[in-house]
Amino acid sequence: MEEFKKILVPTDGSEANESVVERSLYLARMLGAKLKVLFVVDTSTFKGFPPDELITTLRGHMEAKGTEILDSIVKEGKELGVEVEKSLVHGPPDEMIIEESKDQDLIVIGTHGRSGLSRIFIGSTTDRVVKNAECPVMVIHIKEE
Repeated sequence: MEEFKKILVPTDGSEANESVVERSLYLARMLGAKLKVLFVVDTSTFKGFPPDELITTLRGHMEAKGTEILDSIVKEGKELGVEVEKSLVHGPPDEMIIEESKDQDLIVIGTHGRSGLSRIFIGSTTDRVVKNAECPVMVIHIKEE
């Protein structure tokens, strides 16, 4: 049986994703694992736009929000006795998650389970991670309110 001592959980900071982070923290505590929490500033959002002041400001706001989210999870981990490492990176989310997972034992990621047209237009980061990750992936279904 493979040991899971390093767990990666990507988060976008959304309310829906909170349950994924919470479950990851408890899983890490139960296994005595280290949790790496990842926030990706999606640079594809800015694709095709010149790097003007508005884009720079938006990117700065996304980075600040990401840092705030990561710090909050580190604090929550500390309260639970879980060692949490934080990482903020820039790029396409699926590619960055896969890259960050290369030295991890497990990825815990959420999915909304969209299908049909919404999946075609929105795409599925989780699907691409599951298909391309080099380590096991635990997928948690996110129930939308």
